[in-house]
Amino acid sequence: MSKEPSAPVTRQRSDRAYHRVLLGSNITIAVCALAWVASVAPNLTSPAIPQIAGRVSRGERYDLDQLRQIIAENLPAARRQCSVKSMRELLLLQLAIADESTRSDSMKQADADTEAVALASRALLLCAPSEGLGWLGSYWSAIRQEGFGPRTAAFLGHSYKLAPHEAWLQLIRAPLALRVYGALSPELRAGAVQDFADVFGARLFPSAAALYQAAAVGARADLLNRTCDAPETDRVLFQRYVTDKGLQLRHPCYPTDERPAYKRD
Repeated sequence: MSKEPSAPVTRQRSDRAYHRVLLGSNITIAVCALAWVASVAPNLTSPAIPQIAGRVSRGERYDLDQLRQIIAENLPAARRQCSVKSMRELLLLQLAIADESTRSDSMKQADADTEAVALASRALLLCAPSEGLGWLGSYWSAIRQEGFGPRTAAFLGHSYKLAPHEAWLQLIRAPLALRVYGALSPELRAGAVQDFADVFGARLFPSAAALYQAAAVGARADLLNRTCDAPETDRVLFQRYVTDKGLQLRHPCYPTDERPAYKRD
């Protein structure tokens, strides 16, 4: 006659069954996690994007098709995750692409890149309505697609309101605003002049000279007025960069030396 198993034996068998179930559950969870990582990892934004975006913002150039590929591979994931940082960097790359393509002979490609700026800007603003670059991208694309008007002026106004003193953004925004200076409201004119004043005040004289060159003729006196209180050495350096571009400064704060060249030294 068989005996019933004692309590310790019963507990051992129960413990072994529990551990088998637990092990099986852990394996299942691990497999599911690996499957999730495999599905998401190829879409995670590349760690190289911040470096590339930083270099582009400093004026470095990259092959446009390579930049388009980077955006195509990373923007969908950034939008799904609402990754504002990544979307901002990708929008910066798209702006660089579009700015370059608008100078090319392919109008079709330029139009496609401009529309891509509009879409990337809209996506960024959906995730971050207070993102100044998103409003600037909207202005950039709209002024090329529609021309300057109330809608584009509103985009520019939001950019000034939300990002008044971001230097890298000012370097993009200022020439866009200064080219249409005559059409701007007094408030937007003040913002455009302040962009120039901030760049000049940071002693970025090559950039300040480029902004002066890009500005509408009617804006130039207002720009120079903001430099009058700067040290003379700063004004001399700025003037040198401007004259290197073939322009002359005719303003009370920049007196012209009428002496013959051989007497100036």
